[in-house]
Amino acid sequence: MFRVKWLLVVGVLALAGCAVAAGAAAAAASAQGAGCHRATRDSGRMTVYIGPKSPRQFRDLARYRLADGCPAISVAIIFAGNYAADERPYLRANNNDPPTTKPFNDNIQQVLDDGSVKYLQTRGIKVLLSITNGHQPVGWSQFTSGRQARDFARYLKENVVARYGLDGIDIDDEYSTGVPNRTSLIMVTALMRRLMPNKIITKALFEDKPYFRATWKGHTLAENLDFAWEESYGGPPRPRVAPYTRWLSKNQVSLGFWAGQPSRTPARDVQWLRANGYAGVMLYGFEDQTGVDLMGDLVDDWYGPGNWKRADAGHRPR
Repeated sequence: MFRVKWLLVVGVLALAGCAVAAGAAAAAASAQGAGCHRATRDSGRMTVYIGPKSPRQFRDLARYRLADGCPAISVAIIFAGNYAADERPYLRANNNDPPTTKPFNDNIQQVLDDGSVKYLQTRGIKVLLSITNGHQPVGWSQFTSGRQARDFARYLKENVVARYGLDGIDIDDEYSTGVPNRTSLIMVTALMRRLMPNKIITKALFEDKPYFRATWKGHTLAENLDFAWEESYGGPPRPRVAPYTRWLSKNQVSLGFWAGQPSRTPARDVQWLRANGYAGVMLYGFEDQTGVDLMGDLVDDWYGPGNWKRADAGHRPR
C-alpha cells in the first residue's frame, strides 16, 4: 500500500512538473512573440497577399521563420472579398456573377470558418482580409452619402471582422465601374476607424495621391490608415513610395513586389528601403511557388542570408 501511495505521489509531482514546464514554455513563447512583434512593428514588416488554395497552404505561412525563431511573415492578407452590391451582403462571391448572396468564394470562406485565422494569429501573424471592388458601380471611392458609408463600415465590423476574428481590413480600390470622388475613401475609413478603433486598416497604393490631398469634415485619408503598400510593381522604389511620405510616415509604407511583374534589382530595392527607413516589403501572389521563392529572396535580402527557413526544414524551401 505504501508503495502504491508513493508511486501516486511521484506521479502527481511529475505531472505538476510537466504543467509548470509547459506553463514556462508557453510564457517563453508569448514573450518571444511580443519581442518579435516589436521587432517587426516599424521595420522589417513582411506582408503577403495570398489567395489560399487550401487551409493547409494558408496555415503553412506560420512555418516560415527567421533564424531567430520569429515569424518571417508579419502580416497575411487574404485575397480577396469582392465589394459587388449596393445592399447587404455588400460582399458577394465571384463579383456577384452569377448573382448570389454568398459573401465569399469557397476557398476564402473555408479558411475563415475552419480556425485558420486563429492558427496564424497565435503564431504571431496578423491576418487581414483584402476587399477589392467587384466590377460593379459600387466601390471604395464611390460613396456619396454618410448613411451608405456608415452601414458599409458597420457591416464590415459585424459581419466580417468580428465574425471571423480578423485583425483588420485591407483596401484594394480597383475595378469599380462607378464614378469615383475624392472624399469617399476618407469618409468610409473615418467611419471604420470610429467603429473599429483597435483594428488595422491598410491600403494598397496605386496613383492615390489625389485622395491623400483631399479632406472630409476635417479628416484625411492618412490619419485613418495604419499601413500601406505601393503596388505598381517592377519599377525603382524611390518614385513609387517617396511621394506618399508627404502624408504617411516611412515606417508605415512598404514596397510591393510581384513575380508576375518583377523588379530588375530586388536586392538593391530592399537595400534602398532599409537604408531610407521604410517599413518593409509586400509580396502579391504568395499562393504560387514563384511568389514563395521571391519572398524568400526578399526576406534574406532584408535580414541576411539564411533567414528564410521553414520550421520543418533546415534549408530554404525550393
